[in-house]
Amino acid sequence: MFTVNSKFKFDCRQDLSCFTRCCREINIYLTPYDVLRMKNNLQISSEEFLQKYTVVVLAANTGLPVVLLKMDRQTGRCPFVTEKGCQIYADRPWSCRMYPLNQEEDGSYSLVTDHTHCFGLAENREWKVGEWLDDQGITAYNEVEMLFGKIGAHLKSSGQKIQNRNIQEMYFMACYNLDKFKRFLLESSFLKVFDVDRETVEKIKTSDLELLKFGFQWVLFGVADNKTFKIRDEVLEAKRKQLSKKA
Repeated sequence: MFTVNSKFKFDCRQDLSCFTRCCREINIYLTPYDVLRMKNNLQISSEEFLQKYTVVVLAANTGLPVVLLKMDRQTGRCPFVTEKGCQIYADRPWSCRMYPLNQEEDGSYSLVTDHTHCFGLAENREWKVGEWLDDQGITAYNEVEMLFGKIGAHLKSSGQKIQNRNIQEMYFMACYNLDKFKRFLLESSFLKVFDVDRETVEKIKTSDLELLKFGFQWVLFGVADNKTFKIRDEVLEAKRKQLSKKA
């Protein structure tokens, strides 16, 4: 196992005979931030991206949707990879950035392959794990992934498994289908029911990243029943009056 100060040797170049071998016949799980960056790189909606490039399954332990990149049926290769490399390299998924490393649950790191499969591990270029993470842009993911991880952490600690289809669909929309989630927030009665400050509303209108963070908070509110969101006083008052009339 490695720490951020551990050293390893690795280099990836087009002239290596294994070039792009790691981009085929594997399961690439996409984080919500992956989907955001990839669909923006391709300049398509989240709905189109999810329909065209992904497969969605339910996680056995949490009951929540998990998104996988759909590989080419004939070649088993990532749809964005050519002989010359990745077409969306600047916005490639988290797992592709990590390669050849993997982050373990305890925060340590390990190699996901060896030099017999990845010839880049036999090269002489030396890295510290921390340097590699910075170079590959992993640190930019940290804040977003930390927020996303709170959802899974809560379900794990509580032993909760989501089986309600409505919650599963809300989770998928808020975390992955951001364009649909934005319409839900701005075109439904959501902002009339929940007290969201004006600054936050402007942020989710103009920034996909802020919209995604808001989505994580909304999901956590739903599964953990925390106090993140406050129902407007006038809505509560109207509800009280309605109940008193029925009584």
